Amino acid sequence: MKFSSSFKVGLLTLIALVLLLGVVLRVKGRSFSSAERVEIRFNDVNGMRPGAGVQMMGLKVGQVEEIAPVIDGSNSYVKVKFVITEPNIEIPKASMFSIQQSGLIGELFLEITPPKVRTLYLPMTSKDILYQDDPVQMKLDDSFYDVGMIKHIDIIAKDALPYNFREDIKTNHAYKVDYMVNLPGLILPEFMKGTAVKVSGKTKLRISTLDDVVLPYPKQTSPYTVVNPMRIADFMDWQYKAAESLTETNRKINELLSDEVIAELKMSVANVNSLTAQTSDMMTKLNELIDASKGDLEKLMKMADQTSTDFHKLSANINYLIGDPEVKNTITSATGSLAKLSDNLNKIMGNEQESKQMAADIRAVIHNLNEISRFVSTLTTDNQLKSDLTKTINNINNAMVEISTTLDTVNKLTPENKTELQKIIDDTSTTTSNLKKFSEKLNKRFLLFRLMF
Repeated sequence: MKFSSSFKVGLLTLIALVLLLGVVLRVKGRSFSSAERVEIRFNDVNGMRPGAGVQMMGLKVGQVEEIAPVIDGSNSYVKVKFVITEPNIEIPKASMFSIQQSGLIGELFLEITPPKVRTLYLPMTSKDILYQDDPVQMKLDDSFYDVGMIKHIDIIAKDALPYNFREDIKTNHAYKVDYMVNLPGLILPEFMKGTAVKVSGKTKLRISTLDDVVLPYPKQTSPYTVVNPMRIADFMDWQYKAAESLTETNRKINELLSDEVIAELKMSVANVNSLTAQTSDMMTKLNELIDASKGDLEKLMKMADQTSTDFHKLSANINYLIGDPEVKNTITSATGSLAKLSDNLNKIMGNEQESKQMAADIRAVIHNLNEISRFVSTLTTDNQLKSDLTKTINNINNAMVEISTTLDTVNKLTPENKTELQKIIDDTSTTTSNLKKFSEKLNKRFLLFRLMF
C-alpha cells in the first residue's frame, strides 16, 4: 500500500508537533506522568527553577513542575509543586525535603530523605520491658507527645556496646533499641538519650536531648519536614556576627589581663612554687620526726593498752562490789533503820524544824559512810578491807536499831522526862554534826587518793 505525499507530510508534521510539545513541557518542568502532584512550601528556594530534578537517596524519582511565590505579608512563602515519575515510589510520612546542589556549581534539585532509624542503648532490667512497635514519647513545649515507634530491639552484651555508652550501662547486658521519629517538622539532634516508662499501663520509650533541653512542638500542617536552604549571604552574615563576638571577647580578655594583672599572676605563681617547696621541706622533716619518735609512739601505744586494761579491771571490781549480796543487804538494812529512827525522832521533837535538821544530819552521815565504802571498793579488791567495811556498816545499823528501840520506849515517858531527854538529843545532834565534819574530811582524803590513781 502506497501513501500519498500529502499524507506523509501530514504525519511528519504531527510527529514534529508532538516532539516540540514534549520539549516545551520539559523546559517548563511539566511531565507526562499521571501520578499525583505534591505541593510543599519553602521560605526560600535559593534559585531552584521548574524542571529541576527530584531525588530520593541519590536516585532521580521525579521532577519539579511549578515554583510560584505567594505574598502574604510576614506569612509569605514559595509554593513548590512536583510529581513522582517513577512507579511504586511512595514518600514516607515526616520525610525531609531540602534543596541540594550537585557539586560546587551544579544545578539545584529537590532532595527527599525518608525518616532515618536511630539507635539507643538501655540497661537490661526487668522493671519496664520494651517491645517492637511500642510508641516513642518526647516532651515538646509543656507536654509529652508520641513522636514515633520502635522498629527493632536486640539484646547485646556490655562488651559489645560502643565505647561512649559503656559508662552509662551498669548491667551485664543491654537493649539495643532502633526507633524512628515520624512527627512532621520535628528535627532532632544527632545524639539522644532515653528510658523506658509506664504511661497508663503501657510501656513507652521516652527520649530527650543529652542536656535535657525541651524542644518546641512543630507548627506546620504539611505531612513532611521542610528544611529551608541557607543563602551564602546569610551564612556570611552569621560568620561576620561570630567574628564580631569573638573580637569583643578578645577585647574584654585583653582588658582583664592588663600588665598589672599579669604581674600579680606571676607573683602568685612564684608564691605557690615557694609554698610548694616549703611544704615539701616540712613533709620531709615531719617524716624524719616520725621516724625518730617511733619508739616513743610505741611506748605510748603500750601505755594506752595498759590503761585500757586497768579500766576494764576497775569496771569489773565495781560490778563485783555492786553485785555482792552481803554488801547490798547491809546497805538496805541500814537505810531501813534510818527511816525508823527518823519517824521516832519526829514523834519526840515538837519542833518540826529541829526534827528535819537532825534527820538531814543523820542522812548526811550515812551518805558519807556509803561514799567512803564506794571509794574504798573502787580503789581496791582486797576482800579483808571489804569485810571490815561491811562489819562497820553492820555495827552502825545495829546502833541505829538500838536508838530506834530506845526512842519507842521514850515516847511513853511523861513530859518532864521528855524535857530531860531533849537535852540528851541536843548533845546527840552536836555529836552527829562533828561526825559529819569528820566524814567530809575523810571523804576528801579518799577523793584525793582516788585522783592520784
